Amino acid sequence: MSLIDISMAEHGVIRVFAISRPMSDMARALKQQPKAALASEMLSHAVSAEDIEVFAISDLEGVGLPTYLTDGYDIDKDAIRTDRRRLDALDGYVLLLFSRVNNDGDVTLNTGAELTLIGTYAGPKASHTGTPIASSSAAPYSGVATAPKTPTRSRVGSAITAMAVLAALLLIWWILR
Repeated sequence: MSLIDISMAEHGVIRVFAISRPMSDMARALKQQPKAALASEMLSHAVSAEDIEVFAISDLEGVGLPTYLTDGYDIDKDAIRTDRRRLDALDGYVLLLFSRVNNDGDVTLNTGAELTLIGTYAGPKASHTGTPIASSSAAPYSGVATAPKTPTRSRVGSAITAMAVLAALLLIWWILR
């Protein structure tokens, strides 16, 4: 048994576990219950189908698990290169656990003897660099400055205001007379 802590701040990380069950037992278990239920049992923590992936290594024939991780999940090839022998040597079933399992807070997994952590791999970091724009219109303060438009007064509004003032004055004059 081993404890694995997953912080709520962790994102974009995939943990690869080898499942130490005979192929026939795993195939039978997967027919009897959903993958998420089986994974929840092995991890001692409730997971959803989006949190995990369970499959037989033989399903990746011709591709291999290292290539599946680098091409399918964009894991850095240098990170995979250090564990390539271990990943290539796997047979039977594997469980991929995604860090979104921690959406509700920090998680501590208590894996049983049938799960062996092979590796933890982070997804690619976003590249925030770019080539500068060489266009002269992209230079600061290169836009055409226009004076702000002053509001124009409506003649109709002015005429109505003048009529209202005149009517008020006539009313006051008539009352005072």
